[in-house]
Amino acid sequence: MFLSTLEIQSIIEHKMLPAVCTCVMEADQSLTIRVCDCMTGKVDLVASHVPLWTLDSPHAIASLVADMRQEIEAHKSINPTYTI
Repeated sequence: MFLSTLEIQSIIEHKMLPAVCTCVMEADQSLTIRVCDCMTGKVDLVASHVPLWTLDSPHAIASLVADMRQEIEAHKSINPTYTI
């Protein structure tokens, strides 16, 4: 199954909601994915050099999103955000 770059970007951005996610195609055919907290605007994760050619199925994209969510949660448990 072949998905276009725009479809892959759209799926990743949608799956990361409510966070603000932007995907940028790099010259080497990789993606840079930036995920920011929707309330604070704080950058939660930047994944660079994600090979586009490995995101060739919905399962591959879902695995990437799950890994990114896990990384964000792991980082938040180490550096929790407190509201006063």
